[in-house]
Amino acid sequence: MEKKRRSIVQRVSWILIWTSVLSFAGGCFALSRLEASNTEYIYQLTGELLGGSVRELEERLEDIQDTLYGLVVSSEIQEAGSLLIGDGEESPSALEQASGLNVIVDSIQNGIRSDQAIVCANFLYGEGLVRVAASTSYCRLSEEAADAVEEQALAASGQNVFLDGETLMGEENLLIIAKQLRERKNLSLAHIGVIVLFVDVEELGRALTDAHDGIFVLQGQDGMLEYVLNDTEGLMEEQDLTRLWEREAGYSIEYLGGRSWFMVSFGASGEFFSYTLLEPYTELFADVRQAFAIYAGIFALCSVAAMLIAFLSTHRVTRDIKLFIQHISKISGGDTAQLPMYERQDIHDKDVYALKGAFNKMSARINELVRDNYMKQLLVKETQLRALQSQMNPHFLYNTLNSLYWMAKTAEMPAAADMISSLGILLREAISDEEFVITIDRELDIACHYFIIQKHRYEDRLEVKFDVSEECSSLVIPKFTLQPLAENAIAYGLECMLGTCTVEIRIFLEREACICQVRNTGPGPEEGLLDKLKAGIVKPKGNGIGLMNIQQRIQSVFGEAYGVDIFREGEETVAQIRMSCISLEEYRSSAAAGGKPNGKRIQNDGGG
Repeated sequence: MEKKRRSIVQRVSWILIWTSVLSFAGGCFALSRLEASNTEYIYQLTGELLGGSVRELEERLEDIQDTLYGLVVSSEIQEAGSLLIGDGEESPSALEQASGLNVIVDSIQNGIRSDQAIVCANFLYGEGLVRVAASTSYCRLSEEAADAVEEQALAASGQNVFLDGETLMGEENLLIIAKQLRERKNLSLAHIGVIVLFVDVEELGRALTDAHDGIFVLQGQDGMLEYVLNDTEGLMEEQDLTRLWEREAGYSIEYLGGRSWFMVSFGASGEFFSYTLLEPYTELFADVRQAFAIYAGIFALCSVAAMLIAFLSTHRVTRDIKLFIQHISKISGGDTAQLPMYERQDIHDKDVYALKGAFNKMSARINELVRDNYMKQLLVKETQLRALQSQMNPHFLYNTLNSLYWMAKTAEMPAAADMISSLGILLREAISDEEFVITIDRELDIACHYFIIQKHRYEDRLEVKFDVSEECSSLVIPKFTLQPLAENAIAYGLECMLGTCTVEIRIFLEREACICQVRNTGPGPEEGLLDKLKAGIVKPKGNGIGLMNIQQRIQSVFGEAYGVDIFREGEETVAQIRMSCISLEEYRSSAAAGGKPNGKRIQNDGGG
């Protein structure tokens, strides 16, 4: 492979470009390290600022749990609960139940009034019965949701149960905390009911949102609870938040809602929740971006100035070289009997001046050699022309065969006359370069003359049949397509068996395509013959027109979807050609318009 050469200007340009690229890369690396350092500092500062807010939120959750525990163990609620369920021997009256239930609801309402984050409470008892103790909002569990909450509270055996309000009630940012109320009297632990508190997570998380303007994602340690705070644009509504609670503490840059966000994950930083903060990236790193823009602008100006200086400096150096190259280009493009000397005197570069002297010496020597060899070349060409004129003209051979035909006729040798006549017709078709494609009817005539010769040779051992549809006779086919296939049928069929071999040519239409088949009753072909010929695994025999040659000519006329195939059908070997249905007039019109191949001749690839 020839080595790629570059001019002086190109080399200087490449040096400047690479210098600029390396300088720009170094500056970008320095800015990236500055940005990384700034990011790490912001991450640490954010952790310190929000640590106190997270602790405050967690403490408020602990206070709410303490409130719930205080309600469960309070003497008023325990006494009312005992009154509500009776002593076990006889059921309480309706008045006793109503009285106990009112005491429980009033005690719950008084107990939650002091905490603004608890907006409401429900007391679940009996079979799907719900009583509401409202504080700042009215929340009531449906019968189905109440059964689900009661089931989980009972399964927790007195432990607190945390549930998502959106899942149960369709209320966003609502945390449901439930705890079973059991009778402590005489340590019976009998089930009285379930106290359910509704906590407003937005009110609970004001310690976070008041301290920072970013979006907060709160997730329970088991990944089941998810709350988004301060998301005024609804950015996180379409996002999959499941992956966040699995993240370890750290930070990353995320692209959400068409903007870049600085995402800080605090991992399992609290007892109840893990916390993730998202802040607009551009607002945090505006100074770094501004520094990068200034650096890029200064770098671009310096690069343009360096390029201009380099081009002006190299122009004087390359001027003499370009003029010398122009002189050589005129010589190579002109029709000159000898090489002209380079006469220019105003050459500033010392090396180019030395090159001029060497070139002029070389030109003088070449002109001398041209004069010495001119006559020798004339003698060689004349000898070659005489040798070409002495070659035998193929038409002389055809005329000779014609004479032999009439001599055989005169001598009453009809078999010899027929063979000579058919051979002459085949020779005439072979030496004719006027047509690349002919009609199927004419191609069948060529095959018939070939069979006449072979019939006289093999006599009764060869039986020939034709089954040709009249609709196909006027369609085109590349010249000398059927004859090589018939020759293969005899070479690989008849000559490989002792008995009679039947060779049949079938031509018919099938699904808007013309199918030409040459069948023989000889032995089957080698499996995968065409693929092996393409891969060069199998070498073709003989010196005739091979299968790959026919394949290429078919595809050059009709396209890649058509071609040759060889297969075994019953007791017969079939060489099949698939062609498009095109008449001779359509082919000539398309060829004249440039729509079809113009009959490009393909070299023989050896016998098939």
